[in-house]
Amino acid sequence: MAKIIKKFSIFNFQFSKSWWQNKIKIIRKTTKPQAKRLQRLTKKFGSLGIVILISGAVLSSLFLPKNNFQILKEKLVKNPYDLETHLELAKIFLEVNQFEKAEKELKFLQSNSQFARLPDGQAIRNPEIEKLWQQKHYSDPKDIKKLISGWEGVLEKYPDYRDGYLQLAYLYYKTYQDEKAKENLTKALEIDPNFPPTNEIKKLIQ
Repeated sequence: MAKIIKKFSIFNFQFSKSWWQNKIKIIRKTTKPQAKRLQRLTKKFGSLGIVILISGAVLSSLFLPKNNFQILKEKLVKNPYDLETHLELAKIFLEVNQFEKAEKELKFLQSNSQFARLPDGQAIRNPEIEKLWQQKHYSDPKDIKKLISGWEGVLEKYPDYRDGYLQLAYLYYKTYQDEKAKENLTKALEIDPNFPPTNEIKKLIQ
């Protein structure tokens, strides 16, 4: 846990809109006209109209251009060790909150990338992969829970550690625990009211 906490500084907070809110809007926009169209066909042609609609959808899908995800999967069939493709897939999985699949891709990248090595044999990690790991840790509810537990442990030992309270404020905010977020933000402000990231988190929470 200490290793995970060490990776993340307060300057690396990522603020993202709710993916589900955007998804719901898209679904509502796309399903409403389809439902009306289905109603009209049913009234006019009965069950035959539904068959026509479904058949048309199946046939048209055969001729539609492939989306990015399909293209990437086909690339991996041809070359399972295409690291650039695995990186792109990791990004896509993170965007749609499929954290287990994203983690699988990131672990594959770590184990197969041709990293330079330090004298002690430790791998020099790719900054882009590090950034994606951080995005996962601050988005995946399981990882957030671990981070909260870790930072609370740190603050038990170092109760005047400003960044620890800021981390907790942001993590509690991410999990919709507003009261705890405000409580930790208040403690961070008491320690250092002029720290710029404190004001950024303050805008989010209050």
